Amino acid sequence: MLKQIKTTPAGNQARVQALSHARLSNYRRFFGAVDDAEALGLYQWNEDLTAVLFRTICQVEVVLRNQFHQALSIRYGVMGAHGAKDWYEHVALDAFARYKIEGITHQKRGGQMVPRIPAPSPDDVVSGLTFGFWPHLLDLTHDLNRRPINWGDILVDVLPGHRQRLPTHWAKLKHRDGLFARLDLCNELRNRIAHHEPIWKLGALRREGRPRSGAPLPPEAPAPTTPADALARLRLLYGRIIELLDWLSPAIAAQHAASEMHLRCLNLLHPDALDIYRRALPPAEINFATENSWRTFRKALRYAARRKQPVLIKDGHRLIGYLNCSLA
Repeated sequence: MLKQIKTTPAGNQARVQALSHARLSNYRRFFGAVDDAEALGLYQWNEDLTAVLFRTICQVEVVLRNQFHQALSIRYGVMGAHGAKDWYEHVALDAFARYKIEGITHQKRGGQMVPRIPAPSPDDVVSGLTFGFWPHLLDLTHDLNRRPINWGDILVDVLPGHRQRLPTHWAKLKHRDGLFARLDLCNELRNRIAHHEPIWKLGALRREGRPRSGAPLPPEAPAPTTPADALARLRLLYGRIIELLDWLSPAIAAQHAASEMHLRCLNLLHPDALDIYRRALPPAEINFATENSWRTFRKALRYAARRKQPVLIKDGHRLIGYLNCSLA
């Protein structure tokens, strides 16, 4: 039997106070939430969506750094195993990138930075670098012997799933600038989520490039002004994220496309999701300790699905599962 968990106005008020009226006022104003319950439901939609997007971007980040690491290790480096060499010690990084590397390879002692003993492996160094390091790596022009960086060949290796497989394509600065913008977009979204900013609250969409003339690039689209605009923008951004993943690794992208995480993101970005979360019901419970009939279990799940209600599955006092029937 499905046990209903009730919420009260006092409970909602306590949640609003904990999250702050100012934060939830954005949901009232932009989405037209008429009361605390609707604002809290829409806030939960944002939380669920950012959780899925963050996991996807983290997957992109792992593949991205490994692709750069392998491609550069083939061409530069002395220390380390095959495909994982200290290439960062042999290219002319700018001061900020060098500072980031040194923060991993060195430690402060007596007011000075001294090498760590034992030295971190190249894999450890690369895994310690933040997402923001990788877009700016494209600014590299020379190695320490003043030989030019052959980005054409390197990016063909970094992006095996990209439709452009000729080094001459990536040798052009404008094409590398487009890639920089795609990487920077993912990093910007990652930082927005990490700083707890609403993921739907977006500015004008920039064209994929870099302002080389001193003037900013003209926007591709204005800032969203309606919930429908915000959803459309988020679907576009998510499409660009998974397209980047496909460029980096078609195998990982195919695995992602078949995952529950991808399906959940698509569901959360559907217009119906806003209405479902707006009138969201609190989770119900099914407890195997008191109800062990398969027929009763199926009946309870069908009832929850009709009501678009999430379900907690328990065995006595132990929580053993969670089913989100709200987007079924």
